[in-house]
Amino acid sequence: MGTRFKDILDSTYGIRFIFSKLNLSSALSGSLLKESRVMTDRADISQAYRELEEFSNFVNLNLNNSLIDKIRIELCEVRDIRNTLLRISQGSIPDDIELFEIKSLSMINQKVKTILESTEINCIKLPDLEDVTNLLDPEGNRITSFYIYDAYSNDLKEIRKEISSGSMEAEDAICKMSLIEDRIRGEISVKLSERISEIYESLTNLARIDILMAKALQLEDLNLIIPSHSINSTSYSGMFNPEVKEILKNEKKEYQLIDIEFKIFEPLLITGSNMGGKSLTLKTLALCQYLYQFGFGIPACEASIVAVDNVFLSVGDEQDYRKGLSSFAAEIKRIDNMLSAARGGKFILSLTDEPAGTTNPKEGTALAAALLKVLKKRRALSVVTTHYNIENIECKRLKVVGFENGVMNYKLSSTIDTSAPGEALKIADAMGIDSEWIDAAREELGVNEN
Repeated sequence: MGTRFKDILDSTYGIRFIFSKLNLSSALSGSLLKESRVMTDRADISQAYRELEEFSNFVNLNLNNSLIDKIRIELCEVRDIRNTLLRISQGSIPDDIELFEIKSLSMINQKVKTILESTEINCIKLPDLEDVTNLLDPEGNRITSFYIYDAYSNDLKEIRKEISSGSMEAEDAICKMSLIEDRIRGEISVKLSERISEIYESLTNLARIDILMAKALQLEDLNLIIPSHSINSTSYSGMFNPEVKEILKNEKKEYQLIDIEFKIFEPLLITGSNMGGKSLTLKTLALCQYLYQFGFGIPACEASIVAVDNVFLSVGDEQDYRKGLSSFAAEIKRIDNMLSAARGGKFILSLTDEPAGTTNPKEGTALAAALLKVLKKRRALSVVTTHYNIENIECKRLKVVGFENGVMNYKLSSTIDTSAPGEALKIADAMGIDSEWIDAAREELGVNEN
């Protein structure tokens, strides 16, 4: 069935942050977005971005006038009445509150429809619900309230007069009035059931408008871009993690943008010392992939992305201690699940941080090198990070630039060097770690090298 947006909402790579920055007008829109499933078909993704681009153009043209606010004010009043519509379609008779909600929806639909018809937005069309509004507002007052109006029945009008004048026994009159009102509700329900698919279309399309408007505004707010679509390779220029970027901005620090590209059947190996940003790079790649396949803006200056069937991210803080697994056992189980999907014909994005990094270096190096060999045979986009010395493996290699002029440079550069990174002591020095300990470590290195 595919991953739902809510399934990844609390992942470690920042989807919750993106959702929190999405200024949706109604709770219904948030619910529908959470229930939406990841797109894997390139045509569907392309269509989603055409719609987003259309709304982005609309937003950019109307930032300085009230048109956007007018639409959003109307969308704020949209309620989730899916259960009401389902019950009516099944023959239930709605009560006055439910009829009020349908009337409100039809009036909102007509107002937003009129506004959109004056714009260049063509990707979403709202149905004409004027007759539904007239049905629930027979007196034409266009007020968002509802009761069984006198205009529905002369008999009802006369009985109400008699009740008001006291010319009938109150109990008998009220009983007759209730019977007429119930009959009218039944007649209204029958007429609404004939239009239920269009009312439902209105509800979901108003939510889609809300989501697309919020995504379009988010492009500007978070400095996101609309990506291009690729078949064989994924690449980012100036990629960043929006949540981390905001944290650094609040600390008066600058985020270093990342350039990265990787291809099918050509695993990418990233080397670099600890604290080099390798884990964050993998998490950001996972974030970008999901944002792409849910039709959001992408945090980069430029991006060209391949759609995949599944995303597999294996990093240290994804361990499942509740299952009683050790770090190593949890990690190899995740990698095994990834390889099983690849063997089963799934086109995957595999993001593996420091494979076998918690076991002894000899076996760890063998497992990491073997993983690269296996991934090279699979139809997969693969990125692996390591601090092991991986030799004699044909793959693309990047390294974190590393410690420069007393500070860490997190950018990635091409390399043919297969040796393990050796900047741990420099970093420890820069952090002001106990000098006796660090000096003793340097002496150990010298002994071992000799």
